[in-house]
Parts: sequence; structure tokens; C-alpha cells
Amino acid sequence: MQPAKTLDASSLQDQIRGRLEKDILDGTLSPGMPIDEKALAASFNISRTPVREALLLLSARGLVDIVPRTGIYVRQLRANELVAMMEALGELEGVLARLAALRIGPALRIELQGALEGTAACAQADDAEGYQLANAALHDVIYRASGNPFIVEQAQTVRLRIAAYRGRMFEKPGRLAASQREHERVVEWILKGHADNAAEAMRDHISVGGKVFADLVLVNKLG
Repeated sequence: MQPAKTLDASSLQDQIRGRLEKDILDGTLSPGMPIDEKALAASFNISRTPVREALLLLSARGLVDIVPRTGIYVRQLRANELVAMMEALGELEGVLARLAALRIGPALRIELQGALEGTAACAQADDAEGYQLANAALHDVIYRASGNPFIVEQAQTVRLRIAAYRGRMFEKPGRLAASQREHERVVEWILKGHADNAAEAMRDHISVGGKVFADLVLVNKLG
């Protein structure tokens, strides 16, 4: 009976962590916002122990700050941290694009082309919110095509940590069209199997996004 209880506790912890990650990703929990441990436990109808364990894991991943005798807050990043993370993301995604060019199979080739059509439709409609979702879907196909779950996990962690800030990038005039052109180059090189070109195009794509990102930080548009 003891192992079953352990599994149950682990499952609860995963559910709580997943819920909080989703809320951070979609902006329900914004940077600096307090997290009510008691209310969270009540919403799951559980004790506070698995909630604390989930929060400790999120703290270790840099997603929340636990301040003794003060409270628990969604981590609020400094400008230099945000820019550094964009730089790291460019390198990680460059590697993933390179691997995708070498490893992508027939089914994922079709899926990647469909994802590119999805971002194109949103860019043409100037739909920033839709483009953000379509953009995530396109990058997800590249992640899966890379065949390297370890690097994917690192990239996803960085994306999650900066998710609350990145959405504003697509609000800059002309950014959707520019991002789409960058996507087209990345996908073209992946489908042609040109690994070095795919990696360079992806690094350029993230780098340009990072420049837009840095500009927004510097003019205090991210709050």
C-alpha cells in the first residue's frame, strides 16, 4: 500500500506543477503575481504538502520565488536576464533545427509544411494572438523532428521562463511578417536537409526576435 501512496503524491505534485506552468505560460499568472498556497491546495481539495513540493520544484526551475515570511511569487526577471535567455534560446533552437534537418521523417515533413501555412495565415491576417499559438506549434514540430528530448527540454524551460514577456514582441508593427519570412527560411533549409543553413537561419530568427525583445525591455513596454 505504501508505494501506491507515493505514486498518488507524485501524481498530485505533477498535476499542480502542470497547472501552474500552464497558468504562467498563458499569462494567467503574470510576473510578480503572488501565489496563494492555501487557495491552491483548496482548489485541488488536498493538503498543502504536495503544493509545497510542486512550488519547490518550480522554484528550482527559476519559475517562482519563495520569499521567507513574505510569500511566493511568479519570478520577475531583470532585463539582462531576459536578453541572456533569448541568447541561450537561439543557440538551443539552432541545434534543434540542425538535428531536424538531418532527421525529419515523411510524416513530420508534412506536419511542418502545415504548421508553416498556419503561421502564414495568422501573419497575413495580422493576428498576433493566433500567430503566437501557430508559432509555438511550428517550433514544436521542429522539436519533435530533432529527435533529442534532452535539448528540447532545455529549450522548453527557457521558453516557459520568458513566455509572459515574449507575447508582446508580436505586437510591434511589421514583426509578424518579418517573423514569417524567417520561418520560411528555417523550414526551407530543414526540408532540404541543409543542417548548417537551418541552424544559422534559426539562430538568426531568434536573434532578430531577441533584438525586438531587447528594444521592448529598454523602452519599458513590458511592465
